[in-house]
Amino acid sequence: MNEFRRLAARMDQQMQQLAAEGVSEAHAIINRMMGHVPDLHRIWVSTSDQQLMALSREFPGFYHYARIMEEAFEAEHSKASRPYDGMAPFSDQRRQMGAQLLTMAATLERGYQALNASGNRQVFQPQLEELGILHRQWLSDLNDFKTSLRAQGAESKLLDYVNEAFGRLTERIKQLAG
Repeated sequence: MNEFRRLAARMDQQMQQLAAEGVSEAHAIINRMMGHVPDLHRIWVSTSDQQLMALSREFPGFYHYARIMEEAFEAEHSKASRPYDGMAPFSDQRRQMGAQLLTMAATLERGYQALNASGNRQVFQPQLEELGILHRQWLSDLNDFKTSLRAQGAESKLLDYVNEAFGRLTERIKQLAG
């Protein structure tokens, strides 16, 4: 449960930061919190109802994010058809790689946001260099992921979705890093 509390606290903190920036639309929150999806899913499937309620009470931002994602899932699920219907699902290995990429994207975002909030990036030059290394590794891993999908013969529609989702993350991280 301690791990879930730590993850929920991160989501809560990110939601507080988004609120401070004036980000309140569900679509914008979903885009900015995309990297937290694997952690949210992990909490959702690994906790009891009582544990989930306790996390929701303790971390209101986490609860707000979970509700937004639940509503988005329900809205998507209730559609008669979706553009990705009929596409082959990711293999377990590809799904795990995608989740790791999302998690690292969230880590990079949080790291750059913390350094930017400090007001003096020069003081934190070693941490900035470390984030730069992680950022370059993440970009390399993302490229490898896309290459493996193409080599696997993934449909172009699937590649378009991957490019769109990770493209937004890549751009946001690039802006934070700049």
